[in-house]
Amino acid sequence: MRFYLVTIFIALFFVSCSSVDEFNKPALFWYERIIVAISKGNLEQADSYFNSLQSEHIASPLINEALIMLTKAHIDRNEHLLAGYFANEYKIRFSNPKNVDYMPFLAMESNYYAFGSYSKDQGFINDNIDEISHFVTLNTNNKYLPYIRHILTSFKLSQLEINKEIIRIYNIKDKDAAKEKYEQYNEELGVNDIDFIPSHIPWYVRIFSW
Repeated sequence: MRFYLVTIFIALFFVSCSSVDEFNKPALFWYERIIVAISKGNLEQADSYFNSLQSEHIASPLINEALIMLTKAHIDRNEHLLAGYFANEYKIRFSNPKNVDYMPFLAMESNYYAFGSYSKDQGFINDNIDEISHFVTLNTNNKYLPYIRHILTSFKLSQLEINKEIIRIYNIKDKDAAKEKYEQYNEELGVNDIDFIPSHIPWYVRIFSW
C-alpha cells in the first residue's frame, strides 16, 4: 500500500510541476508552441497558447505575427468565425499605414475560403459581391487589388452558376419573363465570357435542389 501511495504522490508531484511550467514563460516560448500546434493541425491548442501569450506578454511584438498565423490557419480549416475574430483583433491592435492595404484583403480572403456550397450560401455570395465591388470602386490604389478582383470574380462566377440553374428551372416551367430577368442579372455580373470549370453537384443532391 505504501508503494502505491508513494507512486501516486510522485505522479501528482510531476503533474503539478508540469502545470506550474505552463505559466510565467517567455513570449518566445508561447510563440513557438503556437507554431508547433498549428503545424500539427491542433488549432484549439494553438488558440490556447495564444491566450497565454497575450495574457502574460500583452505588449509583445510576437502577438502581431501570431495573430496573422492563426487567422491563416483558421482560413485553411474553413473556420470562418475564428479566422474573422483573429483578423479583427489584428486590425484593432496593429492596423497602421503600412498594412492598411493588407487588412481588408485578409478579411476578404477569409470570406472567400469560408463558403462551401454555392447552393446554400446565396446570401453570403451576394453580400460579398456587393461589399467587394464597393471596395474596389473606392480603393483603386490598393496593392492587393489584383487578388481582391480575383476573389470578386470567383464570387460572381458562383452567382452565375446559381442564376443559370434558376434559368434552367424557369425554362422548364415556361416562365419566360422570370427567365429573362435572371439572364439580365447574368449580363450585369460581367463574367459571362469567362471559361471556368463548373462546380460538381452530385446527382443525389441535384434532384433535391428544387
